[in-house]
Amino acid sequence: MMLQSTTTTRANRLDAPLLPLAVDLDGTLLAGDTLHEGVLALLLKRPFTLLRAVPLLRQGRAAFKRHVALAAPEVATAVPVRPQVLAWLHEQRDAGRALHLVTGADQAVADAVAERLDLFDSATGSNGALNLTAGAKARWLAARFPAGFAYAGNSRADLAVFAAAREIALVGTPREVAGAARALGRPVLREIAGAEGGWRAWTRALRPHQWSKNLLMLVPLVLGHRLLEAAALLPVLLGMLAMCLVASGTYLLNDLADLAADRQHATKCRRPLASGRVAPMPALLLAMLLIGVPVGAALLMAPLFGAGLAGYVVVSMAYSAALKRVPLLDTLTIAGLFMTRLGLGVLLAGVPWSPWLMSFAGFFFFSLALAKRHGEVMQARGQPATALTHRGYRADDWPLTLGFGLAAGVAALQIMILFVANDAWPSRLYHTPVWLYATPPLLAVWLTRLWLLAHRQQLHDDPVVFALRDPQSWASGVLVALAIGLAL
Repeated sequence: MMLQSTTTTRANRLDAPLLPLAVDLDGTLLAGDTLHEGVLALLLKRPFTLLRAVPLLRQGRAAFKRHVALAAPEVATAVPVRPQVLAWLHEQRDAGRALHLVTGADQAVADAVAERLDLFDSATGSNGALNLTAGAKARWLAARFPAGFAYAGNSRADLAVFAAAREIALVGTPREVAGAARALGRPVLREIAGAEGGWRAWTRALRPHQWSKNLLMLVPLVLGHRLLEAAALLPVLLGMLAMCLVASGTYLLNDLADLAADRQHATKCRRPLASGRVAPMPALLLAMLLIGVPVGAALLMAPLFGAGLAGYVVVSMAYSAALKRVPLLDTLTIAGLFMTRLGLGVLLAGVPWSPWLMSFAGFFFFSLALAKRHGEVMQARGQPATALTHRGYRADDWPLTLGFGLAAGVAALQIMILFVANDAWPSRLYHTPVWLYATPPLLAVWLTRLWLLAHRQQLHDDPVVFALRDPQSWASGVLVALAIGLAL
């Protein structure tokens, strides 16, 4: 079956002796797969639309691709282009070679990409009946260019096309596929490595540095004087492991949900998923495992902890989907997630519930969340009014974030002082409780400095990440730990 191609003939173009170059789209020209990303976009935002496409698989992949392409047209212009490939194609066109986009993606996707780049003499994709991949693509190209053609591809499915081509180009091709392609004996026009991925990209996507937040689960052990008791410590450590896995899974899901927005962001576009170094579908499968296995195991072995872990996931996803765009409620949600970690630590450690601890944590982490948001609001001053629309704030909201944030910080410090005076000192659990009075001023110095940096637009990280990288924060932490140790 011949396909109707969308062709734009360049006026007065001289016939060149070079063979026409057919270029694959997914994984070759683009650092991603438009079908996979279309399925993902529908799954996360319009799942019922995706469900309606499933019966079309009985008609073949081409019919399914057409439904996804028409239901999620934004994907065609969102997946990033490989810059090295684009530069090479411009060189080939300038040398007089005709360029043709020939892809297994649907014709609508091929047309959108061709219009986006204004580079190709024609763009041809699957037509809803014929899936233009592997052998079908090879036969179509052989019929379209009987005098021969060159082909740029990347996957095992392209081996059949490489075999039919007279010249080949390998783009981001796996080692074994590249070896099989070279064994065909075709001249290799160019080899272009794919985007750097591997374990480094996956590690960055999982954000292991954020696991430090789960150290909060040890705080109830410290305050309950059970840190050195194996019977109390082991359940908390296992709970921390489960929380670390779940947190990484939620980060992957958040990045998948924010894929389109991240690609338009000045810095987030370099994240592994947004840049194409990590493929969306494997990331989705890994996220489901990282969340499902720990939550399922916890529900079986410790139902109350498992319910809390599941609640953490639900709130995290609600935050990513909607709550992060509701001013002030977004920061309250972040504070609630930190308090969840503390609450799960209390549950696993088997220590009494402390209203002092939870009250302090609520105000303290509300203040930290507002500090980060205040820095973003301050940076938006003087920028277009739409700079913070994705967050729900306006640039002139800075007095609000400043007032609430500082008030929450002062409230946290006051609760800490009252705890020392009314609970810790009379409890006789501390040998020299006077040393505990050193902790509020040390914390006040750190907190006020954090807010000063936020107001001056110098707080560029999450406050917890900032503290891990900041030498002065480490010094403050050591002094607080020393004061508590001397009190014991």
